Amino acid sequence: MEARVNPSLARELADILSGSGADQELACEGPLLVAARMLSHAADYEMTATTVVGVLGRDDVDAFRSLVHDIVQEFGLEATVKLNVGSYSVRLYRPETDGVEASK
Repeated sequence: MEARVNPSLARELADILSGSGADQELACEGPLLVAARMLSHAADYEMTATTVVGVLGRDDVDAFRSLVHDIVQEFGLEATVKLNVGSYSVRLYRPETDGVEASK
């Protein structure tokens, strides 16, 4: 007897097993990008820093650190990252200007 499998499910399973799935982004990518965009587009007097807090799986730590690094580089910001068991917080802030440090 041959088992019938939904073709869509079969493709998803094949993508997962091959590691080539199109949806490889971390769930925290969206909130981090929104926060970085808001901060980088706001005037200095409107917003000096912002913090994003969320849940993170233990197996995602390297990808998470890489993502934060990429976002900081892309938007010209600095970040302080705190990791706890199963969670993270990322404080994004503007880099120092003229020797005066931005509010952390």
